[in-house]
Amino acid sequence: MKIVSFFLFLYTLSSFSQRIIDFKTDKEYSDTLDIQLLNKVCNHLNIKVKNVYVDKSHSLSLDEDKTFFAIQYILKNTKEGNLYTTKYLFTNTLDGSIIDEVNDSNTFYDTEAVQSSPSYILKKKINLNTNSMSIAVITEESTKSCANLYSEQKMMILSLINNKIIKLLDNYTIRKTNGESNCSGNYKIEIVEKSIDITKEKSNGFFNLHIAKHFAYEEIAEENLDEGIKGKNTKKYKTESEKLTFNGENYHFEKEDTFRFLDW
Repeated sequence: MKIVSFFLFLYTLSSFSQRIIDFKTDKEYSDTLDIQLLNKVCNHLNIKVKNVYVDKSHSLSLDEDKTFFAIQYILKNTKEGNLYTTKYLFTNTLDGSIIDEVNDSNTFYDTEAVQSSPSYILKKKINLNTNSMSIAVITEESTKSCANLYSEQKMMILSLINNKIIKLLDNYTIRKTNGESNCSGNYKIEIVEKSIDITKEKSNGFFNLHIAKHFAYEEIAEENLDEGIKGKNTKKYKTESEKLTFNGENYHFEKEDTFRFLDW
């Protein structure tokens, strides 16, 4: 068995060229924001700096001439609260002029039950083809309720090709939790986490992506003899995989909301 495992390990190493994320390890994010350049960028965008959530915005140098920004900012003030979104852009590092920009497809009110976290930029740049480098951004939304155990992390991979931003991968779920709790110790929750590797095979000029999915389920119930409820401590696990290929425009995938263990 050890020999078989060793050869499987070698096969895995030879099949993948780069690991984008590993669900078992912490992700390395860019924790910086070039404030001086941000001020120049906001002038070009006609966005007031005071409307930018500075603590939820980040930047990363693409090369000596270009910088990537993920800027979370207020679109408008309404009776329902501040409506905000995140803008992704590549800028000229010298003067802050905008090369190209796109808005996140999601907007939030700061009074909603589901809230968005900052958009985190992975430090390590991604090589999906031989002509350009790409940048990965991870967003997260979650509820503030102790009864509803929903949260979801999504990944976006952006590339600047001919001075245009191309969303190679958009809103792909890499981690998701669903469940419920009585807020006093009893709960059931299902979690899916994913690892993503770049393979050495290509489709339409871009390397294929191998996805390893890891599902985990846990249900805890405290014993209550007065109500005839037995204690429960259940754990279940499952693994699956899929391959994403570039179709000429993006890495297409089917949105999946099927639970493996929750009976919802």
